[in-house]
Amino acid sequence: MALLFEEDYKILEDCGLFHEEDETNRFLVLKNYPLPSDLYINSQVLLDQVEVLLVIPPNYNTSGNDMFWVHPALARADGKTIPAAAGYGGGDSRFFDNKEFCRWSRHYTPQSWNPKVDNIQKMIDRIEWALRNPDANK
Repeated sequence: MALLFEEDYKILEDCGLFHEEDETNRFLVLKNYPLPSDLYINSQVLLDQVEVLLVIPPNYNTSGNDMFWVHPALARADGKTIPAAAGYGGGDSRFFDNKEFCRWSRHYTPQSWNPKVDNIQKMIDRIEWALRNPDANK
């Protein structure tokens, strides 16, 4: 059974995001998520994209999400710490396709999700906001 609604898959396609699903674990992995320019590194290499893993709850369109996981682990190019984000072995990782995905915990107010109105676009917007604002932890 698909994790998302038909309209959600169309949104992913329109955004140019390739994805994979693991229905057993309810993982949606966005394979080519773009990163803000010159902000993130891994092993001293500047990155322009990352894989993002979302856990899609069975009732996702009524409750939304507040965490996502990335691979590879991200560090800031300027050396500053990223609050509420873990590196490899940092706890609460998810594993998919023999890769460790590292947690970014961001908490939104329940009122920021419109049940049965918001969709995968809202989740994409939240990821984009978090990645553009790494100092914020909510």
